[in-house]
Amino acid sequence: MIHHVDQETIAEMYNHYAPVFILSTGRAGSKFLPGLLNLSPNIAAYHEPRPTLEYFSDYAYHHQQEAAILAKMIDASRMESILEDYIKDKIYVESNQCLTFFAPALAQLYKKSRFVHIVRHPGDFVRSAVRKGWHKNDTIWESGRLKMANEKQWAEMDQIERLAWLWNATNQFIEDFKQTIEKERTTFIKLEDLSTDAGVVKELLRFIGGKEIAGDVIEKMQNTKVNELYIGPDEPPNMKKIADFPPFEEWNHDLKERLKRHTQALAGSYGYRV
Repeated sequence: MIHHVDQETIAEMYNHYAPVFILSTGRAGSKFLPGLLNLSPNIAAYHEPRPTLEYFSDYAYHHQQEAAILAKMIDASRMESILEDYIKDKIYVESNQCLTFFAPALAQLYKKSRFVHIVRHPGDFVRSAVRKGWHKNDTIWESGRLKMANEKQWAEMDQIERLAWLWNATNQFIEDFKQTIEKERTTFIKLEDLSTDAGVVKELLRFIGGKEIAGDVIEKMQNTKVNELYIGPDEPPNMKKIADFPPFEEWNHDLKERLKRHTQALAGSYGYRV
């Protein structure tokens, strides 16, 4: 039990333990990954452990100058959970999208921590987010959803543009963060490769330090749909999910132009065509 852990062990955790944090926009395999990684016996992977921090993503993004506050927030939220897996000799992995803007604080707190940047084609991300009602729902998640600081400009943008901006701003934040820490502490994966190529999963396991997962088990997980859209019969009116929104390939010229306006340069650097 962690309440018997001494100060020397706590210091060892902060200075030498290597928890792994998955950085993404969300809607990019963040629920799929823990299910897959937990098949490795020395990994303890989590999607959205509590507190989920969904109310604080936007705050963290816009208050990076308040590094001490962000460090205390994330330390209070995660220290006990990470310590528990440390004393169990497990590798703590978290894929919660809300951690993304706390990455600089996590990197300073856990000196050996590592970070996995996962990216998804912006058109596919936007479609997924539109279907889930991002930037239209009226929820605690939406209150904390990343928004542009310029309120006038933000008010003039529609849902597609807001989500395209979010994709770009989030991934650019991650790119900037990666430049501040040692190269060996980060890796980059495209969701399209992670979900189809067992070799990419094995490379990720090696980066994390996880024990091997059999190839056929990986492929079975890759062929299992996770986190599909569900619209219940009693869906509350503050939820604006929609079942039908076309795949990116079927978008009209105007929709693609709105996406391109915000994502073209960064998407191109990842090898995506928009």
